[in-house]
Amino acid sequence: MNLDRKLLEQIKKKVQEELVKKEMESLEYWLGELQKVYSRGHQSLPELKSDLRQFMDRMKNRIQTLKTKGL
Repeated sequence: MNLDRKLLEQIKKKVQEELVKKEMESLEYWLGELQKVYSRGHQSLPELKSDLRQFMDRMKNRIQTLKTKGL
């Protein structure tokens, strides 16, 4: 019983570490993509809005892919 509890805690810790790692990787990727949009030096608001729309569409597509096909 005690061994099972220790094993369960180890597994929970490992899963939590992996989740944090994957979330960090994801956030770093999308931050980099957003920084690319920001650094383009848009000359007008419509240009910025267009790039932001494309960025949001990419994120929506990725979310939809994950919902339908999983990892």
